Amino acid sequence: MLVGWKEYIELTELSDRLRIAKLDTGALTGCLGVETFETFDIGTSAQVKFKLAKTIVEPAPDWHILPIREWRLVRNSSGQEEKRPVIETMIKLGAQSHRLEFTLSRRSNMRTKVLLGRNTLRAFGYQVDPGRTYRLGRGS
Repeated sequence: MLVGWKEYIELTELSDRLRIAKLDTGALTGCLGVETFETFDIGTSAQVKFKLAKTIVEPAPDWHILPIREWRLVRNSSGQEEKRPVIETMIKLGAQSHRLEFTLSRRSNMRTKVLLGRNTLRAFGYQVDPGRTYRLGRGS
């Protein structure tokens, strides 16, 4: 599927609002921008409580609690390594829905709060047209 370097996505389990995702062939993994997060344990299960980054149409996102699948060492856009929790959630891009892994990070200094990396693009057969945005429209 040919997609633009920016597309509207739905985080179907986390929000009823469309979000803009950057499809970044330079990034390895996907990342969800969060306003804040905290980790804790329930028995032997590590959990993360987080609020998605604010958007113009969703200025006060809800809290979510999900299991932490693992911790991943990621090199951020400044070139520094940081350890991030990894969660799994469902996204909808165009007519297709997929369950994907995302790291969580405070992306307050970034314009786009959701990043889809090349592992995701490769796994689902997406090809990015770097000269186009929003090839898929605003969703179904």
